[in-house]
Amino acid sequence: MRIPRHLAPFALLGVLALAGCGGGTQTDDSAPAAASTASASATASATPTVAPTPSPTPDPAMPVLHSKTYEEARAEFTRQDISPARLTAAAQHKDVALPRDHGAWYICDASPGHGTRLTAATTVTVKLAEDFSDCTTSFNGYLHQKNDPAYTPPAPKPKPTAAPRTAEPQAPAPAPKKTAPKPAGGSMITCSDGKQGYACTSNGHPVVDGQFCAKADRGRTLKATNRTMVTCSYDPSITPYRWQ
Repeated sequence: MRIPRHLAPFALLGVLALAGCGGGTQTDDSAPAAASTASASATASATPTVAPTPSPTPDPAMPVLHSKTYEEARAEFTRQDISPARLTAAAQHKDVALPRDHGAWYICDASPGHGTRLTAATTVTVKLAEDFSDCTTSFNGYLHQKNDPAYTPPAPKPKPTAAPRTAEPQAPAPAPKKTAPKPAGGSMITCSDGKQGYACTSNGHPVVDGQFCAKADRGRTLKATNRTMVTCSYDPSITPYRWQ
């Protein structure tokens, strides 16, 4: 095919253009790998790092407060990282007023019970008594039975009537003392009691016929104040031990 003379320059330029396009095309095997690496790095940089979610802290458990003082209960709450402001105090008995300063009062009861989980909304109520022994005393919720409206005091016992006074018996008049008969003469012997007689008994008295004689004189025969000989003998038919 013959090209006209006036079109030859244009044909030459077309051939050169085709040659340049064919010679400039090169296959670079490393380009896709580099592009892939750059894309992965960009993706990794764009993805944020997610931190692990911490596990929730469990609610604290209700400690043992029974028999502790109110101040000891507050200290126990502080030790277990529980706010003491969650404690609410009240009197154990209806007829007892809780004083302003009740730190030394004892805890009789606590609500909720021991071991209960204390959530943020849980309020702890403790019942207090001034003496721990009062915790077990209750008359329908009252410390003193007389303050219980349902209590009926027992009726007073009737007073015993006084017995009529009787005249006291008078003591019998003392019997007149018997005087020993005076001896009718003869020699006199003075006994230890100052009285005179013919003989003296073992206890120092004059021997008088018919009178009682001492056991120590039993069997003795002496001269009585009436000048008769008498013996201290035993006669069951009359009276034991007489001078006769």
